[in-house]
Amino acid sequence: MAAIFLVAGIALYASRSGDAEQPMRFSHKAHLKDAKCKACHTHYEKQAAAGMPRLEHCMDCHEGTQSKQAEDVKEEERLAGYAEKQEEIHWVRLYRIPDHSLFSHRLHVVKGRLECKTCHGPIEASETAPRRPAQAISMDWCMSCHKERHVTNDCNTCHR
Repeated sequence: MAAIFLVAGIALYASRSGDAEQPMRFSHKAHLKDAKCKACHTHYEKQAAAGMPRLEHCMDCHEGTQSKQAEDVKEEERLAGYAEKQEEIHWVRLYRIPDHSLFSHRLHVVKGRLECKTCHGPIEASETAPRRPAQAISMDWCMSCHKERHVTNDCNTCHR
């Protein structure tokens, strides 16, 4: 019997999705000293999807090496390599909305006036690229947020 539980436990542990490996080191904290969220997530005020940072957004500020720390210089050199090859940085998407659900950053951030940290946790203080969602997004979690803010929980509001 113990062997069955051991095997089941190992299988469950092995099946965990684990942390995402992001292609580059990234500090929201450092970037937010000089930039606003929309410098990298260009669509969140106007579209449903916030948009992931594209190489062109990085290159708007990162021409050459600006850092003094060896670890940062190494990352800037990696960024220059992406630019030289004109290759996008393939950031790993952490949040996924099911196909049957509707979610709009524009509605939540602009109309609802929610701060990013409502769903993404204290991302502005993060010194590394996120490797997992700060908050597990579930229907119960969304509905409790809607209830707390006196927003409708009618099924058709969020489901196709």
